[in-house]
Amino acid sequence: MKSALDTALTYLSRRALTHYELKLRLEKKEYSETEIQEAMERVEGWGYVNDQVLALSFAQTKLVSSSRKRVKQELLRRGVAPLLVEEALEQVFEPAQELSQCLDLAKKMWTQEGKRWETSYQYKKTYAHFPRELFLKQKIGQKLAQKGYPLEVISRVLEKSSSWN
Repeated sequence: MKSALDTALTYLSRRALTHYELKLRLEKKEYSETEIQEAMERVEGWGYVNDQVLALSFAQTKLVSSSRKRVKQELLRRGVAPLLVEEALEQVFEPAQELSQCLDLAKKMWTQEGKRWETSYQYKKTYAHFPRELFLKQKIGQKLAQKGYPLEVISRVLEKSSSWN
């Protein structure tokens, strides 16, 4: 049977993990608490597990395509301490960035959903009474909300949609 350290190194060779994620995986393999503790100390000592660096890297990567709220939720779900999450987001995130990012994404969605409207939605009886622009605004607003954008940002973006036609 592999040692906890070998298993930890195997996991870390595939993907960067937080302290919480690695410990959870080792616990699922039913290693003793002392083995897990020793393995965690070694990999952290070597710098292979560093929640602060992971949070910063993750935030830099994901903020291009996701909202600040979504990135924060994902990091918290992965077990990163709330203070480290906030620090990483403060370093990477600019408030005006979310609006411009949301606007770019909405324009892209407008094109995609507009094509869907032309090919299928307008022919369905349930959507036949909907004006195209209202339908697209509703659909895009829902998608942006699912991505975690604040409602005030979504509203500001959709107000500009009349110029996209």
